[in-house]
Amino acid sequence: MIHNVKVHKTESKRLTDVHIAAAWESGSREYWYILSTEPTTLQTFWEYGLRFDIEENFLDDKSNGFDLESSRLRSAPAISRLCFVIALTTLFLTAQGLAVADSGYRRLVDPHWFRGLSYLKIGWNWIHTAITKNWAFLPFYSFTSYLDSHPAIASRRKHLQKLFRIEFYASTLDYAS
Repeated sequence: MIHNVKVHKTESKRLTDVHIAAAWESGSREYWYILSTEPTTLQTFWEYGLRFDIEENFLDDKSNGFDLESSRLRSAPAISRLCFVIALTTLFLTAQGLAVADSGYRRLVDPHWFRGLSYLKIGWNWIHTAITKNWAFLPFYSFTSYLDSHPAIASRRKHLQKLFRIEFYASTLDYAS
């Protein structure tokens, strides 16, 4: 990590007092380079990783869900109204997905051992299944915390490997200080 540097291509496009960090997972060929206005630490990479969560939302809005682009709308007010309806539907489906997970019914619509789908997709699958099998919709859910009680995990093996690497790295830092 390099702190308080100046980065510029030309004098008019200069960034001053920025911080640069580079990291990679062991065994991976993918490097992360972060340029930040805040001092960088190991925590910076964890926070940066959170940005990938929004990518799932874009996927839900586009090809994996609502297929927004196929609407072919060109009128700004019409697109705005459609986005409002999608936002309300996202809220409803996400609330259903959280209610399904908290009620212990998630495995009926998400076959993964750990939660593998977004709460929106769990809610979407629940509503679809409820309509086709005459199940009840679950009562409305209250969003009470920003903490995720059922975090999504791609695979158990990769999750455990990642936890081990983070814990090992953190213990190495503790030992060095």
